[in-house]
This record gives sequence, C-alpha cells and structure tokens, in this order.
Amino acid sequence: MMQGPKLKVVIAGAGSIGCYVGGMLAKGGADVHFFARRRIHDDISKNGLHLTDWTGGNFRVDVSQFNSSLSADVFNGADLILICVKSKDTHHMTHIIKDSGNDKAVIFSFQNGVGNSQKIKQILNTQTVLPVMVPFNVVYQSGGHFHCGTEGSLYCQQDPAALALQKLAKNAQLNFELKDNMTSILWGKLLLNLNNPINALSDLPLKQQLETTGFRRIYKKSLQEGLAVLKAANITPGKVAAVPIYLIPFVLSLPDFMFKRVAQKMLAMDPKARSSMWEDLQNNRPVEVDYINGEIVKLGKKFNISTSLNERLIELVKKAQDKGHGSPRLSATNIMHDN
Repeated sequence: MMQGPKLKVVIAGAGSIGCYVGGMLAKGGADVHFFARRRIHDDISKNGLHLTDWTGGNFRVDVSQFNSSLSADVFNGADLILICVKSKDTHHMTHIIKDSGNDKAVIFSFQNGVGNSQKIKQILNTQTVLPVMVPFNVVYQSGGHFHCGTEGSLYCQQDPAALALQKLAKNAQLNFELKDNMTSILWGKLLLNLNNPINALSDLPLKQQLETTGFRRIYKKSLQEGLAVLKAANITPGKVAAVPIYLIPFVLSLPDFMFKRVAQKMLAMDPKARSSMWEDLQNNRPVEVDYINGEIVKLGKKFNISTSLNERLIELVKKAQDKGHGSPRLSATNIMHDN
C-alpha cells in the first residue's frame, strides 16, 4: 500500500521541551524542523540531539534526522506546528507564524498557563489551535543533551486534527492522550506548577524539596489558596497527577515517613530533576511566574480572596530574577518570612 508524503512538523521554540519532544518525534521517524535561536541552533546542528530520561532511556538523534533553521521560512509547508515558547513570547511567535503565510497548519500549544491557546486563536483565526498539557520536566545540559526528569502523558484537546500528531507520538514512544475538557486539565496542571517557584527559590532537586517538611508546608498553603480561588470562580481542576488535586494538600501535610510512603508516585522522578523556573533563574532568563502563580493572584483579587503566599512567591522569584545570580537558595523559613 502506497503511503503519502510525511507530514512536516515544525517546533516553534526549540527550548528544553521543544527539543525533547521534537527530538523524540524525529527519532520515531517524523519529518521534524526546529525554528531555533542561534545558541540552540548551533548546538544541535553540530552535536545532534542526545535525549535521556529518568527511567534510563538514552537516545541519539543524528543531525541527518532533523532540520534546524534560524529563518521563519521553515514554516512554509508545515502541516503541524508545535508552539513551545514561554508564555510571554506567545504573541511574538504567533505573529511570526502568521507573517510566514502558513494559514493551513494545525497549531498545538505545548505551553504552561491557561490562556495561550485563546491568544493564539485570536491571531490565527482561520486555523485549528489545540492546547497540549506537558507533564514532564526537561533540563538542557549542553552538547545537544536534553534530560527528562519526570514521567507523565501528554494530554491534548480531543479533535480529529489531533490524530496525526497522536500517531507520530505513538511511533516516538511518547504517551499522547486526547481529552474532552482541556480547560480543566490546564488548571489542574497550573495548580501542580504552583510548586515551581518554591523549587526555584530553594535550589534543591524536586524530590529532595518535596521530601522536606518546611517546603511542603509552603506548597500546601499555595495550593490551598489556588483551590479556594478556583472554587470561587466555579472552575473544577482536572486530574493530572496520581493523587486527585484536592487531596494533595492533605498528603503534603503528612509527616515525612508517611508522606514518602503515600506519595510514592508523586516522588517517582529523577533525583536530580528540577523545575523549569529553576532552570530559567540559573540561566538568567525571564521566569513564567506571572502565568502560573499570577493567575491565582488575579482570580483572588477578582473574588476578594487572599492569595498572600502566592503574591510573596512571585515577589521573591522576581527579586531573584532581577539580581541575575540564579537561585537565592532560600530556606523554607526565609520564603515564609523576611530575614
């Protein structure tokens, strides 16, 4: 049986997530093109891609198996475009895609936060735009090496246009599930991501940070504020973890020995895994805290509900960002209270 030409997949934003997902797709035989900044372009064009994960997965993707470009011409003829930039760059990247003249590609938003798909749709009003929830953390380790430190399935909005990417993901051994209510899923992921600034401020690996009582107390209070404002806004967060989100504050309050037993799946990760916000601080890049904790603060103001801890986490992370020295390595006490 004759097969048609391969679908052209463009990764719009070749950062940690973009290179890992795009690299896995290329390993699976997809026709992958990266639209990259100079630093990443030069690295992966020279070294290829080295993809590892916390389970021991270790893959090499040769430079002959993908294309990397600095030019927006790469969007010409693209069938599937995966937007993997930070939320603050959504507007800029979407306009680059629009200006390329490609008005046929299916767009997938592989981004944190809850509003990116709507922003993209407003600009590309003739195209299908589907949100994707990315559950795992990926850290760039230079030399084309991208390491995935946590597990989970990609969740995408149920739509016939998503089937092509689902098939490519299956070939790449990436779990890719279609969901009816992605708004709920994205809010669930946002609540989990409320831990990102805590991890970034602590300078500890995620597993060690979660196993520390003081940091769990901070995460618990941050989550409780988030759950309270979502309840006021009549938003039901979807299940995106082994434990239902409304039970996580209780699990976080358990003594260390009980927490380690009950939260085994929550702690199933590479011992060295870190949050993307930690990576941004270390590399002196703008953090996404306004698109995560900031969404909780915004709803809190709308419904007159206190979100004082999330406000403090935003303040501390931005202060660290402005100093440009990476993580401030704060203790749990320092995060909760000024010195």
